[in-house]
Amino acid sequence: MFSLRKWLHRPKKTDTQLLAKLYYADDELNAISMELDSFDGREDPERCTILVNQLRNSQDKVLGLIENIMECAIPNDRANRDFRAKFPDDVLQDSLAGQLWFGAECLAAGSTIMQREIESAALRPLARALIGSLDSLRNMLKDQCLKNINNYSDKVKSALKHFDVISSEFELSYVSAMVPVKTALDYDTQQDVIILFCETVDRAVKEKLLTQEMIDDYDAALMFTLPRLVIVWYVSIFYIY
Repeated sequence: MFSLRKWLHRPKKTDTQLLAKLYYADDELNAISMELDSFDGREDPERCTILVNQLRNSQDKVLGLIENIMECAIPNDRANRDFRAKFPDDVLQDSLAGQLWFGAECLAAGSTIMQREIESAALRPLARALIGSLDSLRNMLKDQCLKNINNYSDKVKSALKHFDVISSEFELSYVSAMVPVKTALDYDTQQDVIILFCETVDRAVKEKLLTQEMIDDYDAALMFTLPRLVIVWYVSIFYIY
């Protein structure tokens, strides 16, 4: 019955609907995965590297489409990701979602993050839950595509919300285990420094030590002078109070 429905309602490759794009992107990902599973990398390392890169790219594509679907289907029910403000700048990149998927698969399969055995053991149940949720969601979205490409059922929306929450939890836990993440104290300290710089610049302009033109033009002399002004201003405040 499923095969007949698939044959009758399978979307066209030229269809621009998100579910249709996901349908074919997921098929492509499954094909690459099947080839990798049956491939002996020792016989052809170069081909193995190409397949792994194709897998990562396909994973990024599928996750990107799921992200777009969530924005369309559950725009007001997204999981909170304010914690990303604590991440180092080089962590937030377009391929982060794919890296998290790859990391979750490795952890779920029993692998351990190098020199982080305790963190890996703590993350493994969450990684398995994420992979299970993602696999179920992918199948559900493809099935929805065959039923009604223009609608998201309540069941699909519920699955999207569940995946979004687990994905958010895993992202925070995994990144925190891999790189130093700012604590609340670090974040507050950074905000204090920003405020101090702003107040110093504001006072320096009022005292005519700097001009607005120097600030607007990122004057080189200003870039070297400003930190010294901040230190002097901070010391003067500390000494007075």
